[in-house]
Amino acid sequence: EEPLKVSGAAIFNERLYRYFISMGHDVHIIRFAKHPHNRRHISEIPYYIAEERSYILVPSEQTLAIFTKKLQSFKPDIVYTQAGLTPLDFFLPGICHKLHIPIASVWHMDLNDKPSAYKWLLSTAFLTYTPFCQQLDMAHVFSDHLKNFFSGHGVNPRSIHVIPNGVNTAFYTPGRSTFAETHAIQTGILFLGRLTFQKNPEVLIKSFLAVNPPSGTKLVLAGFGELEKPLRQKYHDPRVIFTGVIRNEEEKRDIIRGCQIFVLPSRYEGMSLALLEAMSCGLGCIVSDVGDNAQILRGAGVIIPFEKLPQRLPVALARLLASPLKISQLGKKARTITERFHNEEKIVKKILAAFTRTISDFSSRHKPVIAPPTVDK
Repeated sequence: EEPLKVSGAAIFNERLYRYFISMGHDVHIIRFAKHPHNRRHISEIPYYIAEERSYILVPSEQTLAIFTKKLQSFKPDIVYTQAGLTPLDFFLPGICHKLHIPIASVWHMDLNDKPSAYKWLLSTAFLTYTPFCQQLDMAHVFSDHLKNFFSGHGVNPRSIHVIPNGVNTAFYTPGRSTFAETHAIQTGILFLGRLTFQKNPEVLIKSFLAVNPPSGTKLVLAGFGELEKPLRQKYHDPRVIFTGVIRNEEEKRDIIRGCQIFVLPSRYEGMSLALLEAMSCGLGCIVSDVGDNAQILRGAGVIIPFEKLPQRLPVALARLLASPLKISQLGKKARTITERFHNEEKIVKKILAAFTRTISDFSSRHKPVIAPPTVDK
């Protein structure tokens, strides 16, 4: 298996693929890639550049033709894409509809009700994509916030399906951690995700060091990104552990289990898969008030206004570290929430039901017109 050098969105796609295959469906992945892949179900399409921090992909001149040819070959019942990664998005509805194929797209970014500079920035991006969403046969969003936004800007509400992100609660469970034993972690604070500007990991490192915890309390930064190297060079404290690339799901789960507190200090966010995984493993969580973080936690965690993170995050960490019972209580509540609202198997079944309805609606709208028989006089 490839190292998990990818975003939560890519992990979401891989898990969705596995579920559909296990249900007996034929699934094919068309993705941007530089080199051919050995896996039979994957096809590559070329691109020029990928912006390192946001993964924005610029297609080459051949991309449209190759993509169209792939669809003609596969003849899928529906095309499901991730919105917001490439200018190719704006051509996809036209290509699919010309081939009489319905198209669905999922948004991994989201809005919340709190005004902020990042909310207005994201709102502008969503507005730019409104014509694209108006052409979709199904728009998959994670919350009512984004549904209300798009329906208020001319997208057919019937085509918008609110289905939250999910986590495998049978796999991501509390348990023993060899990672904690290896690194002599008595109390672990975890950052899990890409080490990027968006995820804002340095504010967590500074807050952790400001608390000045004992040697058995460790900050674990699990993931990679453009900030990994400069942060490693800047912070040499033995209590700060950088894991680098996580090789597989078992390793990731072992790292999560080795910690008691999870912190997500993002500048902007969608419905974080890392947050759901940490909650499912029973960690007490501290998050910034962006994206769907507050909606996911439902009170089972600490929520800090993003602009107040430098002042309030050290205080929140100190209070939780001083109260292991509070950490345990938050973790148990978080685990219950994921089991009730974010069970991955139930979520996939909802997505499949939405696909089925979308395909049926599309077929009804595009039934061939049969001319009445002519009668000879």
